[in-house]
Amino acid sequence: MRPAAVFDIDGTLIRGTSAERLLVPWLVRQRVIGARQLAAAAALAATYPIVGRTRALRANKRWLAGVEVAAVLSRMDAFLDEVVAPRWHEPVLSRLEALRAHRIAPFLLSGAPDFIVEAVGERLGVEDTVSTAMEIRDGCFTGRLQGPHRFASAKRDALTALARDHNLDLEASWAFADHQSDVAFLEGVGHPVAVSPGRRLRGVAVERGWEVIG
Repeated sequence: MRPAAVFDIDGTLIRGTSAERLLVPWLVRQRVIGARQLAAAAALAATYPIVGRTRALRANKRWLAGVEVAAVLSRMDAFLDEVVAPRWHEPVLSRLEALRAHRIAPFLLSGAPDFIVEAVGERLGVEDTVSTAMEIRDGCFTGRLQGPHRFASAKRDALTALARDHNLDLEASWAFADHQSDVAFLEGVGHPVAVSPGRRLRGVAVERGWEVIG
């Protein structure tokens, strides 16, 4: 077994926001998605009850419905260069490289759509990625998920599966995340790191003696 460093993306490797929130308006400007997709996403969001709204909103991918997969994938390098690169969280990137220099392999584990996480993973040269799979039919996204949304407890389950698949020693591993929903994920390793945490996650980190960046 071997140690690993498992990184969230949104708010962790990317400062202050999610890659998806950056991507949607960028794809609108690129004329890849339009009013129909945005209206479908908004209409679905309006049906959500107050309880569970945050989880439901994160899983709402109707903005992708009917969008050609190739049109999105062919633009991901440009998106990373133009929009994401200025938002890299440099202390976290530096930590990734320092751990890699000590032969600790980096992985990405995020609830973001798979094509985003895979593009970031390729850019950073990580060993593997785990993400939320998007359903595809006839070369187009349907706007629905294919499999679990990697959020909250599902993220901890994904960490366990990642460890099994790659023979990882989680007790000797690091995890980096920014959100209170990531507590279960961070608890799954021996070296949890809270990155620019909000009040609730910061309180947990301080109480448990976890490392805090930002």
